[in-house]
Amino acid sequence: MAGRGSTGVGIMVTITVLGLLSLGLFVSTIVFYGNLNKAEGELAAAQQGLSEYINAQERQDPRISTIADAARSEGKTVVGYLHDDLRQAVATITSRADRGTFANAKARLDGVQLDGIAAATGWSGQGTPPSLGQLTSSSSFEDLLRQVDGNIELLNSRITSAETAKNVAENDLRNEQDRSQARDAQHRQTLAAINDELALYRSEVEQYRTGIDQHRTDLDGHVASIRAAAESKEEQLLDRIASLEEKSLDLLDQIDRLRGDRKDDLLEGRPEESLVDGRVVAVDPAERTATIDLGSDDKIRVGLTFAVYEEPSAIRPDADGNYPRGKASLEVIRINDMSAICRVTSERAGNPVVKGDVLANAVYDPKKIYKFMVVGNFDVNRDGIATEAERIAIAALIGEWGGVVSDELSGDVDFLVMGARPTLPPPPPLDAPIPVVEQFVQAQQVIARYDELFQQAAATSLPVLNQNRLRTLIGGL
Repeated sequence: MAGRGSTGVGIMVTITVLGLLSLGLFVSTIVFYGNLNKAEGELAAAQQGLSEYINAQERQDPRISTIADAARSEGKTVVGYLHDDLRQAVATITSRADRGTFANAKARLDGVQLDGIAAATGWSGQGTPPSLGQLTSSSSFEDLLRQVDGNIELLNSRITSAETAKNVAENDLRNEQDRSQARDAQHRQTLAAINDELALYRSEVEQYRTGIDQHRTDLDGHVASIRAAAESKEEQLLDRIASLEEKSLDLLDQIDRLRGDRKDDLLEGRPEESLVDGRVVAVDPAERTATIDLGSDDKIRVGLTFAVYEEPSAIRPDADGNYPRGKASLEVIRINDMSAICRVTSERAGNPVVKGDVLANAVYDPKKIYKFMVVGNFDVNRDGIATEAERIAIAALIGEWGGVVSDELSGDVDFLVMGARPTLPPPPPLDAPIPVVEQFVQAQQVIARYDELFQQAAATSLPVLNQNRLRTLIGGL
């Protein structure tokens, strides 16, 4: 019985203890659950307050972790660390730590305008310079300071170069002053020597003046004697002029008589029929040839040209003495005894060479040899330049066609053929070489002779042919 009783007691105690433990656990659970709700509420409130300073994404930022480590090392909170760092930065920028916000710092910078810093960052100088706040809004303080530092370095470099150039210029100035002083001393010595020479020259000039005065006196006497001799010579020349004028009147009378004697032989006043040398007797249009009634018996030559007219009256000159151009030109290419074959060298459109047309050449005449004088410059090759050498070509052509060329305007000359008047070159300078002066004088003489020949021809009614008239009357050159 005793054993069964003790076992029951133990069971009861165990049940009692278990009950107490269960009750304690229940109470503890209730208390713990209450504390847990309170802790969760506090945790939620703490997280809500913490989110106002930092969120979960920012806590994961490595830079925030770095700032947190720096704050922890200084025994500060992150906010306190950042607050102190911002206040120090603002104090560094604006020297006002009590207003430690970026907006306050920027507002103060907007009131600061530094022309030098603005220019160093690219300001053109026009209008109001930008403030530091405007400059830092587009670039950092570091970039701004680097630009200013670079500009200062550039200015220092320019100052160094300017100082170097200044030292070089000062040295050059001193050297130039030394050279100038040396030149002044040399010039003074030279001036003294020149003054000495001038004194010597003055003495020689006085001697020359005395000699010149004496020479002038001698020349005055010589001029007086020359004047007397010239007056005597003038009287003799006046007598000679009077005698020559009498002879001139006699010669003019002889010219008038000769003019009357030669009137029938001159070109002016001759009937048109007398200028006709032959006629066209046949025409071959296909071969562009014509047969004329002149042959070897009429003393024509191969190469001789003729102007072709419809009838003799067409050769009549106008009021200025110009003969009309022929309707065509012929050139002798083959000669028979009483006829010749000619090539048509030119022909007026619509008016061809026909049988019965008359021929004229001022140089050719089977019954007479005409005498010509050729002067002036001619343009035979038609290059627009009249030269003396082409005058020789015209003279040679006249000789080939039976005419005679004279070098003097004698009484038996029939025609004066005048080219362009020679051109007088510019007068040579006083120091020109003698050959140049002689050439100029010779050109003057040639022009004077040209004008004199024209006056003589006009006075004696001698026919004057220019190149165009001559070419018209002989059928072209």
